[in-house]
Amino acid sequence: MSTIVLILALVLICLIAAGIYFWFVFREQSTLAYSLPFIKPTHRKLTTAERAAVESYLNQQNRFSTRLLPASPMLPSARLALTSQSDNVYPITRAITRYGLASDEPNNWRYYLDSEEVHLPPFWEQYISADNHVEVIKTQTLPLVISLNGHSLLDHIYDRPPTPVVTTTIPEKNASIRQKESEHVELVNIRKETYQENSLNRPNGIKEATSISAALLLLFFSLISPIMVIPWMIFVAVLMIVWGCWNLLRHPAESELKEVHCLRGTPKRWGLFGEPEQGQISNISLGMIDLTYPPHWQPYLTADLGKITNVDIYLNRQVVRQGHYLSLHDEVKHFPLQQWGKNAVLAASALVTILLLLTYVPLSLPVKLSSAWLQGAQKTEVTNVQALEAIPLHIGDTLKIQGYGMCYLPPDEGNSTTAGFMPFDCSRIYWNNADPLPPPESEVIDKAAALLATVNKQLHPSGTQQKLNPQLASAIEKSGMILLDDFSDIVLKTQELCSLESDCIRLKNALVNLGNAKNWASLVKRAKSGALQGVNVLLRPVSAESLENLSNTAASSFVTEEIRQATATLNSPPPGGFLITSDEGKPLVDHPKPNSPLNENNALEQWNELQRLTNLLLRAPFQAQGVITNISVDANGTRHIALHSEPDMITLWRYLGTSLLLLALVASLGYNAWRLLQRWRKNQHRLADIQRYYDSCFNPQLTSASVRPMV
Repeated sequence: MSTIVLILALVLICLIAAGIYFWFVFREQSTLAYSLPFIKPTHRKLTTAERAAVESYLNQQNRFSTRLLPASPMLPSARLALTSQSDNVYPITRAITRYGLASDEPNNWRYYLDSEEVHLPPFWEQYISADNHVEVIKTQTLPLVISLNGHSLLDHIYDRPPTPVVTTTIPEKNASIRQKESEHVELVNIRKETYQENSLNRPNGIKEATSISAALLLLFFSLISPIMVIPWMIFVAVLMIVWGCWNLLRHPAESELKEVHCLRGTPKRWGLFGEPEQGQISNISLGMIDLTYPPHWQPYLTADLGKITNVDIYLNRQVVRQGHYLSLHDEVKHFPLQQWGKNAVLAASALVTILLLLTYVPLSLPVKLSSAWLQGAQKTEVTNVQALEAIPLHIGDTLKIQGYGMCYLPPDEGNSTTAGFMPFDCSRIYWNNADPLPPPESEVIDKAAALLATVNKQLHPSGTQQKLNPQLASAIEKSGMILLDDFSDIVLKTQELCSLESDCIRLKNALVNLGNAKNWASLVKRAKSGALQGVNVLLRPVSAESLENLSNTAASSFVTEEIRQATATLNSPPPGGFLITSDEGKPLVDHPKPNSPLNENNALEQWNELQRLTNLLLRAPFQAQGVITNISVDANGTRHIALHSEPDMITLWRYLGTSLLLLALVASLGYNAWRLLQRWRKNQHRLADIQRYYDSCFNPQLTSASVRPMV
């Protein structure tokens, strides 16, 4: 499992590194594409002769413009300068659109390819046609046209000095050039767009939310990854979170805000030289400028038609404000945008990561210890019960105990078989001031041992134990028979152990048959009277083995019951005190282990092992040290204290990281789920609220109570 996690972590890190590399590689190209949205991917390099011609043109243009209007903000050509990106020449075929503004500048014509403003040498206006093949390069401010319909700047720069002033009248045959009309359009001001207007064009934050979500998953994988990759994974995750949060929360810089031209003129419903678009909303022009409006403004545009009106537009002719009421700024101010997509991504990623934490990482111990450490845990060392009783203990405290106690005995669960025999669990220790319990003793065990001893002695005699003469013993051994030389002793010891009539039925029947008696009572009477004294019983090997098995079975049943009763007695410690537990199952007492598993011993050997362990473990020296993970009190007043080994520094940081990540995920899930529902609900009626707001502005009979601003 650890190998798979390591491979996944390395693959994830490689993917992130590759993404950062490609971002840096294509960063310059993306910036250029953003500044020139109409360019094609294909391009060529600027030749040395062309570069010399461009530099000559720019020098003359900048020198003339500075001398003419040195402080004019409306003359972007005065700031033209080549950059490192100017070596790329982009060929395109587009219609060239221009419009003029009423101002004090000598050249008030502005040229556009699509919605991007470009600088066109003024002496090329006569070559403009419906579809123009041009070549452009990037400069410090505006893209520069170096070739138009076969006319290159290289050919014209030495034949004709450039002049930025255009006074000639453009022929009517060039349909793509917009003529000056009699309509007066006044440039009132040039301003930067407001933050509210900028928010309408900003991304919805899903990309940043995805970055934060990937960082949360990376932090989760760091909890189950090898130690050598954890710092790198955390570093990358923190960078991703910082980048995502910065882009989500920051205000755009001043340089990122677009220019807004504040114009004054008379809007009319016509569309000179404009491509047909959807609806009549695209057929409104201000002088020679075709205006583009937000679709929900259509019912309110007729109020300003034919009247002198203030209109604020972007360079792409998109209207952001018109008249007294229509304003994108006011819309966002009173009815904020409800971008709920980022909240949906963050809530979903937080939920997925929480499920992964619950599935693959144990959370109980990290949460307990982290909360205890935040509250201030203490270290305690005690050697007697009275001192521990006087100390207020809390989960997360570090506790060290030395003393003498009794190992815990698991409660009897009704399993009376020898296979379930397990006398002591030394990962739990009873610690109190009561006198230790006495070791277990039993007369029944002594009787069972006596019966087994006499049966074993007679069935497996040694040479010195037999009471027969050697010749008779040798003859019996040669015949393969087995002699019971004290049969009455077996009968009497069986009666002492199995005193009840229902005890040892099979063993009693076997002895009755061997003694040729009518029943067990008569056989016992004869044995007690001495009538069986000196009576020898001769057995075949099969019968002898059967008698031995019956004796062992009868004795084992009594021994097993005595073991169960003895362990139940030992497992009833005095009330009060403490039960110290290792929640990892580690033994708190160092004691010698049995040579063989207890369930492989017979019943009598298990009893002997129980007595030996009792002498060792009813008052055994123990040492327990660790962090308290649980405290409880049972019905007898015994305080149960669970200890966990003190974590090392790496484990400690994993615990803290797990708790902090879980807390952050729960907070993120709750907040983003709430914001998702709130924003989704408000987004459903935002447009309707804006329309009611405009209705109340353009129709005074509607009261402001019908408008519901958002917050």
